Amino acid sequence: MKTTKYISMLILTIACFAGTGWQSALAKTGESEDLTVKQILEKVDEAEAAPSSQGRMTQVITTTGGQERTLEMISYTKDGTDKQLMRYIGPARVKGESILMLNDGDDIWYYSPRTDRARKIASHAKKKKVMGSDFTYEDMGSGNMASKYEGNLIGQAKIDKKICYHLELTPTPEGPSYAKIQIWVDQETFLTVRVDYWEKGTKPYKRLLLSDIEVIDGRPTPMKYVMKNLREHSETRMEIKEIKYNVDLPDKLFTERNLKRR
Repeated sequence: MKTTKYISMLILTIACFAGTGWQSALAKTGESEDLTVKQILEKVDEAEAAPSSQGRMTQVITTTGGQERTLEMISYTKDGTDKQLMRYIGPARVKGESILMLNDGDDIWYYSPRTDRARKIASHAKKKKVMGSDFTYEDMGSGNMASKYEGNLIGQAKIDKKICYHLELTPTPEGPSYAKIQIWVDQETFLTVRVDYWEKGTKPYKRLLLSDIEVIDGRPTPMKYVMKNLREHSETRMEIKEIKYNVDLPDKLFTERNLKRR
């Protein structure tokens, strides 16, 4: 509910981050050959961070053994990726569980109705899987790419008939825990279409694919996010069922107190 930003979510959140600036990005496509890595990432941030959004999505988790379980959630974002909230609405055993992300994902709280307690996720715990999925807390709250990554332009590549920038990036001190990532960015819309994640070694251990682009409220929006764990052979598929942008959302929605609202 990026990569990724979304990565940006991700997630939410991952899923609600398609953005405000794609029209200006399209207008400047003629300058693309001269763009620096930082400028590309700034355009990704601009394209993938909406002023506000509200959406409903499903998440299908396929384990290493092939078992599937489906979760349903609603999500809200405001001020780009600065404020993000996701509430699980099904099945019954997870209904009411919520995740609040503030300050571009630097501060994350998890709420469980079983304990009626909101707890802040420690920095070292952001690498943990969310609800047993292949997304971690830091995947879902990856925040601003331009400030959290730096790196090199490898070249160009074609993915699903899209001409993409291919970049290799390493986290800044403010960035996530990955050793590095590689991303593929559509040169037309500046939406991320693929992210590979490294912990160590010569091969990525996770891969995020974003597809099924639809124009919603005038904005290109990936409707499907698939995170594959290449090491454990598990997969999490997130699909947006409905989404709207430029929603009037009060700041009090994105508070620790509001997490406990039943």
